[in-house]
Amino acid sequence: MNSMAHNDMYFDGQYHSSAVNTNELKLIKTAALRLLARREYSRLELFRKLSQKFSSGDQIQAILDELQEQGYQSDDRFTEMFIRSKVRAGNGPFKIKIELREKGICESTVLSAFDKQAIDWLSVAKKVNHKRFGRSQYQQDSELLDGEDIVTHSKSDLDAAFLAKQVRYLKNKGFYQEHIEEAILR
Repeated sequence: MNSMAHNDMYFDGQYHSSAVNTNELKLIKTAALRLLARREYSRLELFRKLSQKFSSGDQIQAILDELQEQGYQSDDRFTEMFIRSKVRAGNGPFKIKIELREKGICESTVLSAFDKQAIDWLSVAKKVNHKRFGRSQYQQDSELLDGEDIVTHSKSDLDAAFLAKQVRYLKNKGFYQEHIEEAILR
């Protein structure tokens, strides 16, 4: 009788443990779906969020696999949305790539998303520069030349400190040097 009581407790303990696992899986999935209902998340972001609340990394990975298979979570969709959002905010390609890498998005996914969206980075850099600094003195001076080639106009006419400020600003926004030079000087 003593061994039977032990076995009952053992099976009861197993059953109880299994019920807790099933319940925790449901809680993890519910939490993940609630997060995804608000906005897109990369798989890594979602894993980090769920890991703060739940301790079982294997169970979280299993739920993330299921959500990915069902189309609720997609790194491709997240990447495209993230890029659109950051471009609207005036960020350049370098900064966007770094932020996506931190969110666990691989380089090939990022490049594919950039290609799909066909972003004119020079145009974005010009808009960002114009919004922050207005028309540059160089642009105003070149209009006064009335037909002279812009390239022949000397860069020395620009205030060096103001030019440096523009360059720093656009670099901090994540634009490449060629975009910065074109945005400021043309």
